[in-house]
Amino acid sequence: MTRGVGQMKRRTVLQGSVAGAVAAATSVAGGNQARAATPAGVGARTGVTPTGPDAVRVVNGPAGQTVRVPAELGVELTVGPGGGRSRVALTYDERLYTAVPRPVLVLGRQVIPLDARSMATGPAHGRMVEIRLPELAPGRYTLHAGGMTPARFPLDLIADPLPTEVTVSEATGALTAQVLSERASAQGLPWGVQLGAAWQQARWGDDYYAWYPSLVTLHSVGPGVVPPGSRVRLTVDQRIFEAAQITSASGSNGERIGGVARRATVADRLTATWTLHAAVASGSRITLTCVPGLRAPLGPLEYAEPPLVEFLPPRQSKAPQRLTGEETQTRADDVYSSATRALFAPA
Repeated sequence: MTRGVGQMKRRTVLQGSVAGAVAAATSVAGGNQARAATPAGVGARTGVTPTGPDAVRVVNGPAGQTVRVPAELGVELTVGPGGGRSRVALTYDERLYTAVPRPVLVLGRQVIPLDARSMATGPAHGRMVEIRLPELAPGRYTLHAGGMTPARFPLDLIADPLPTEVTVSEATGALTAQVLSERASAQGLPWGVQLGAAWQQARWGDDYYAWYPSLVTLHSVGPGVVPPGSRVRLTVDQRIFEAAQITSASGSNGERIGGVARRATVADRLTATWTLHAAVASGSRITLTCVPGLRAPLGPLEYAEPPLVEFLPPRQSKAPQRLTGEETQTRADDVYSSATRALFAPA
């Protein structure tokens, strides 16, 4: 899923009466008119909003669709002086949310466990949790019924997610429903990267060695292209290596890939960065050749910085980046002292 989401303004998505008067509400998704009934009754008001107005997540689809949904499966209920019993039903896509076994209402430090039943609905992946509310004193309550299901690569793209909806049914028969999710404009096909590394040992002294990547691979996992301006950065320890260099980049067929190589020194670390000139199509692989020169320390070291390879996206990219969990590669088994030799050196 993408990392940054702009704030979603607080909206009152349901208005009605726990004692009977229910006002019309307007959907935040597509402008659909919510169902409403307006029988006579006491004019107490119940307002329902997504819990945590800034807690919004973006769900990306394989074709570039984008949907904003509340991060929690729940709502805020403002109960007026009229009182009364009601029922809340939350309908959601089971690929997005996981319902808790027993929902709770929270008012300040007071926590009220609730009875609920969960069931499948008609559409594929559709589920509903139905919650009966007890007699409530006036106040602003938060209903917690579940949360977002972690969507990890390669299952992070959700095609055509069902809308997240809430329905409040009053004892009088009044009914109000509201859509809590909303579609957003597509920003381009999502894309992602998996890094790989072929490690070699730089050896010195009495069987000491440090690992470094002789080859680094960048795999574009799609469905969109890895944007130009993306970078691969290699970091090694200056106490062990005298240089960090990325000398070439080639495609799957051995063709040369254009880019810019830069080197820098930060504290005790040497870095080499390769910046891609062109986009990398989905399914393509690029191989970078790395040749750090050994400084050849005379003996053991107190500490050595682990080698690190990392992918850095361009500073500005409209299309969302998928997180594969393989945007970095490193080793933690350098042998540079008697203690690390006892831990990592072969017997």
